[in-house]
Amino acid sequence: MTSILQFADIHFGVEDTAALAQLEAVIDRLQPDVSVISGDITQSGSEEEFEAAAKWLGGLPGPKIICPGNHDTPMYGIIDRVVRPFDRYSDYIDPHDDGEFMDDNVVIQSMNTARGVQMKLDWSVGVVDMDELEQIITRFHQAGPDRLRFLNVHHPFVYPPEAPLQKETDNGPEALARLADANCDAVLSGHVHIPFVVEREPGGSELLSVSAGTLSTRRRGNDAAFNHIVVDADEIAIRMVSFDGTEFLDSEMFRKRRDELSEWRRGAGAMRKEAVVLDTQG
Repeated sequence: MTSILQFADIHFGVEDTAALAQLEAVIDRLQPDVSVISGDITQSGSEEEFEAAAKWLGGLPGPKIICPGNHDTPMYGIIDRVVRPFDRYSDYIDPHDDGEFMDDNVVIQSMNTARGVQMKLDWSVGVVDMDELEQIITRFHQAGPDRLRFLNVHHPFVYPPEAPLQKETDNGPEALARLADANCDAVLSGHVHIPFVVEREPGGSELLSVSAGTLSTRRRGNDAAFNHIVVDADEIAIRMVSFDGTEFLDSEMFRKRRDELSEWRRGAGAMRKEAVVLDTQG
């Protein structure tokens, strides 16, 4: 069995201090094999925020797979944002990032979908570099066919209708289709500050989109939350763990049999499934 914690949008600078204070005990209970952080670790990309984030990451047990978000570039200082948007991220966060996690059940890789500046008014929009995606797919294939393949990003490739943000990630639909063709099993993301699981069939093969909530005060009407993902020989199970202001509580669990999720690897077609959105009210 593999126990995975998925965090996103901690936004150090406006982090939920009460939730973070209670988190250590929950982590001890869940016994993670790996922690995945899906971007927006800081609020404004300041050095002080990155120092706090690095201290928190250093306290998490086990390996960590991390990607930046759009808030992890300097909010103030246009020159830094243009010329060296991820220098502070690299200095403070990269030392805590294991780059890849692989065990008998799963392989996890990260991809940066955030940009410092873009040729558009909204610099927060996600971008998928299709050439970089092909390199990740190659590494997935090298891991063999028996492990589930998870890609960690910040921006959802396609936003579900229930998301409080409705934007379009550049190359997002094409990237989902390519990942399905390449037998990827799940895209882990953040950015929208609500947890959800959506079963997709972009290329005739089923693929999960899994988003974590936020551990910041920017909750958009929802509880602070993170995801607990468990993968074993039979299934993948995903549960939102939300903070009610006093303690963390488990939500209902989404379950999917591995032979259903990965059935195209045996030459069978994937069945069409409906979207499943996790209860975000705690």
